[in-house]
Formats: sequence, structure tokens, C-alpha cells
Amino acid sequence: MKEKEIGLLPHALLYFLSVLYSIGARLKIRLYLSGSLERKELPCKVISIGNITSGGTGKTPFAVWLAGYLKKKNTRVVILSRGYKGSVKGMGVVSDGQKILLGPSEAGDEPYLMAKRLKDVPVIVGAERYRSGLYAIENFNPDCIILDDGFQHMRLKRDLDVVLIDAVEGFGNGYLLPRGVLREPVEGLKRAHIVMVKGGILAPEERRALGPVPLIEFSYRPSVVVDLRGNIEREAAYLKGKRVVALSGIAKPESFLKTLDALGAIVVKSLNYPDHHTYTTEDVEAMKRELTGAELIVATEKDGVKLKNLIQTLPIYALQIDIEVKGVERLERALKPFVKGAG
Repeated sequence: MKEKEIGLLPHALLYFLSVLYSIGARLKIRLYLSGSLERKELPCKVISIGNITSGGTGKTPFAVWLAGYLKKKNTRVVILSRGYKGSVKGMGVVSDGQKILLGPSEAGDEPYLMAKRLKDVPVIVGAERYRSGLYAIENFNPDCIILDDGFQHMRLKRDLDVVLIDAVEGFGNGYLLPRGVLREPVEGLKRAHIVMVKGGILAPEERRALGPVPLIEFSYRPSVVVDLRGNIEREAAYLKGKRVVALSGIAKPESFLKTLDALGAIVVKSLNYPDHHTYTTEDVEAMKRELTGAELIVATEKDGVKLKNLIQTLPIYALQIDIEVKGVERLERALKPFVKGAG
């Protein structure tokens, strides 16, 4: 077999698998929308936050913002997450709104992070979101449930579908997994009620694909850095001029590097681990060796929650990210029906 033909094999295989994935995704959506597959409905309002691409689009910081916004409006909120990469089988309560009950290895790093940031909001993990929702209603009596990473979880009905898109990544190469980054065909965006665009403006062809769906822009805003050795918070500007090692186990480490650069940090090395990486003492020993020539290590907040109990005296700081919504009044109008006592 010719070398050129051998090189083409992986591309052909990825294309074939992508086609199969597309057929399966379209069929599932059609069956749910036609009523052939049953959709469950909870006796309270549900907001879904999701995306149509794999990788980071800002779902976790947006969920934190949304839950915080509703809480300020005296609305009782519970977050449901599938608990990706967590060890919990079935369903687990990460936080009861008063104390955190599960760690990041049990709950998954993102649900744990949400529980840590939202100390008065219950967070529940479980693949079967309808069952988790019934438990939430029985035990926490929410006015509104936030369904984290729920756009493709069509079995549970929702009152508002918010889809997040990264303006830099867009729809990738236009193919579904595994050849591309799409989790379902682009026309699935027609099911969305609002599209939130992170970090810029969509290309014209991508904007046209949204049709009449309202589009609202948002961006990341670094707020504080936390010294994990003693939970000491400093303004993010503390990093200006510091020689740092950038540490991340996220889908798009380049976005973290851009954030550090914008803060004026001098990145001397970058340690990139796989998304949702579980850190070990061996990893920490490797980090110590990489500190040569740097003053400290800066990790993403998601990685920081997994490193806290491992670092001992290692100077690791976790960068906390909030979001800033451009044209927040439009989003607030869309959220008005979900505020307790409104309308």
C-alpha cells in the first residue's frame, strides 16, 4: 500500500465515524421532538446551559453567574450536573446549600467548583437529570433548576435553552465528533432560545446559522488569585510582572495563557495536562522541578480545587474567573419569567 494511501486512512475513518455520529444525533433529536421518545417535565422552571461543541465555552462560569443572579433576586436555585469524571455512582449531593458534602474526585471538578463558588446553592450530580430534579424538588423546594451541560439531554424538558459558543473556535471545521468538535449538527441551534458568544464576534456564516435566535456577547474577567497554601486572596493584578509557570488541565490551554498575558504575567513555562486531569503526588513533584526560573505557579480555578490538598508548601495560585455580559439588560429581560414573583 502506498504511503499516501496509509496517511489517508485515519482521515477516512474519522470521516466515517463522524457520519455515524451525525446520523445517531439527528435520529435522537427527531425521536424526542416527534414524541416517539418521552420527555419528562419537572414541576418547576428549568433553565438549560449547554453548547454544541466539545471543549470549553464558559458553561461553568456562566452557571455560577446565572445562579448568583437568580439568588440576588430571592429565587431559590438548584444546579443539576451529570458529574463528568466524578466517581459517584447514581446520584450524589455535592452541596446542600450549607456545606459541601463531596470532593472534586467524587463529584467531578466542575460541579465541585460550582458548589465552592455558590455556598448557598445546592448542587446535585447524576446522569439521570429527571431523577436528580425530583430529589431537588423534594428536598430543596427550588423555584428554578439550572441544568448544567443540558442542551443534548433532551429527555428533560426545559423552559429556557441557553447555548454558549466560543467566538474563536466557532463551529470548528464543521464536522461532528470525532473528526470535528460539533456534538450535534449546527441546525440544532434552532432549539435554542438564547445564544451566548464568548470572547468576540461570530463569523458572518456562523451568525447566519443562528437565524433569528437572540445573540448576547460575554467575556471572561479575572477577579482574584488565591494562594492555595492558605486560601489567601489577592487581586488578579497581583500577577503583573510576576514570572510564572502556567498550569492547566482544560480543553483550551491557549485561552488561559492569553488571560495571563493580558494580566501582565510573564509566563516562563506552560504545563498542560489533559482536560479533567486527576493530579497525583508525582505531578506535584514534577511541578516543583519546573519552578526553576519562576516565582510561582498559576493554575486555573478548576485545577486549583484538585491541587489544594496536594501542594504542601508549593506556591500555587488559582486564578478565579468571572464573566462580564455585554448588553446584560437583554439577558435580564429573558430571565425575568424565572425570577420569583416576577411577571
